[in-house]
Amino acid sequence: MKKLVRILAACALALFAQSAWATPSTLFWTPATTYIQPFGVLHLGVDNYFGDRYAYPTDVGLTVGVLPFEKFQAEVGIDAFLPYAGGFFVSPAGPLQLNAKLGLVEGAYGDWFPGITGGIYGVGFTAGTSFDILHAEVGKTFFFGAITVGGYYGAGGSNALWTDANGVLQTRGGFIGSYLTPDIVLDLKGLNKINFFADVQTGNNFLGAVAGGIGIYFTPSIDILTGPVFFLNKAAQPGGTSMMWSVQLDVDIDFGAAPKPPPEPAKAEPAKS
Repeated sequence: MKKLVRILAACALALFAQSAWATPSTLFWTPATTYIQPFGVLHLGVDNYFGDRYAYPTDVGLTVGVLPFEKFQAEVGIDAFLPYAGGFFVSPAGPLQLNAKLGLVEGAYGDWFPGITGGIYGVGFTAGTSFDILHAEVGKTFFFGAITVGGYYGAGGSNALWTDANGVLQTRGGFIGSYLTPDIVLDLKGLNKINFFADVQTGNNFLGAVAGGIGIYFTPSIDILTGPVFFLNKAAQPGGTSMMWSVQLDVDIDFGAAPKPPPEPAKAEPAKS
């Protein structure tokens, strides 16, 4: 599954001492997936996290695969978090963050070989948005679904970026893990398949959460992911909220060469009288 998920939304925007971060291919809340965008395939993601009183800014992200290799792949991406309190055109660097990810695909050196990936996200253009979160994960697909485990560490930012509303300095790292069910293929008109997923990110910080939901694929390249996110440290979330609901739209656009149409069958010559 790609995207995987996406915002890892922000406790708020820079001018209000709130923060945002950009994401690579994710599952739902975490980067705990070894999926990487294929070469030349552009991924558009629009992710929303909201509750009855508080919400994160909408994350509009673009991610594209950049290596034309079968076994070793890489992607780069950029995310914009809007609305932005500073005004996008007044201070365009404020709501933008970068991410990158690379790794070996599952099965690269045999059926037993797991996917192995690592990368960085939350790379901002200002001191208030540069979290520089490093992550690495290992994943394997079994008959009962895909399991991925790994870890992360926030290498960037001052302690002020890692302090919650109660003034408690947060941890910068922890465990990430996920489970994705096998696809339930329906092949209906307008509904290709569905699957279910859950992921977790530990740590006494704004990233710590447990999430889960359903993936609804209208086509193999257009889907919506939706479900709840339960935060581990509500003091690090907007308004001290403990849960938000997420709706995430994913669209893949393949800029590779279009397949050639099959040759037309030869026309039979009319019988001569």
